[in-house]
Amino acid sequence: MAKVEQLASALQKLYAKRSALDKQILDAEKKLVAEAKVPAKPAAPAKKPAGKKAAAKKSAAKPAKPVVKK
Repeated sequence: MAKVEQLASALQKLYAKRSALDKQILDAEKKLVAEAKVPAKPAAPAKKPAGKKAAAKKSAAKPAKPVVKK
């Protein structure tokens, strides 16, 4: 009977370890779910060089309409 009691005791210890690991796994899963629910911060838009494009916009002003006399 001593052998059976040793095996039962060893099983109880293993179940206790398993329970502790299950708790750790659940905690890690909760953290991952919470992190996944948080919306990602939008990346800062890349700054465009203002040199050529700004000058092109200024020079591309609407042409004046010709005045037609009747």
